[in-house]
Amino acid sequence: MSSRTLRIVLIVSLILNVFVIGGVVGAAIMWKRVDAQRPLAGIGRPARLRQAAEALAPENRRALRQAVRAAAQSLKPEVERARGARREAGRLLVQPELDRAALDATLGRARAADIAIRTRLETAVVDVASRLPADERIALAEGLDRSGTLRRSREARPQPNRP
Repeated sequence: MSSRTLRIVLIVSLILNVFVIGGVVGAAIMWKRVDAQRPLAGIGRPARLRQAAEALAPENRRALRQAVRAAAQSLKPEVERARGARREAGRLLVQPELDRAALDATLGRARAADIAIRTRLETAVVDVASRLPADERIALAEGLDRSGTLRRSREARPQPNRP
């Protein structure tokens, strides 16, 4: 090989290496972004309640967390019933002959279980909130409003005192 050919091969190799390295770095950046945007696994978004409770005193925050955790533990059978009903609805939906009555009944069971779950969790939060001082209860309501868990009308929101 002549030195000219060797030089051309070296330059082409360097250019290809730069593109390969750039592609790998770009893919890593994109992978990181997608991973950061991935939602949390599980039911709902537990971070919402945690963020809403930030303004509470540590002992009240702990009480809220324990009440929700206890409610979630007691609801495991109900959660499994809801999942089972949704799985059954999916199975019924792909059958060659659609049984509308059975599908409606199965979806009704899933909906009833979901409502029972939500009701129990909301009750646990309200039980703790009922024992909070007024200022912490307002702070919790504002946190729930910010997190999207609770949407209050403008009239229900406390107005800041302006001189």
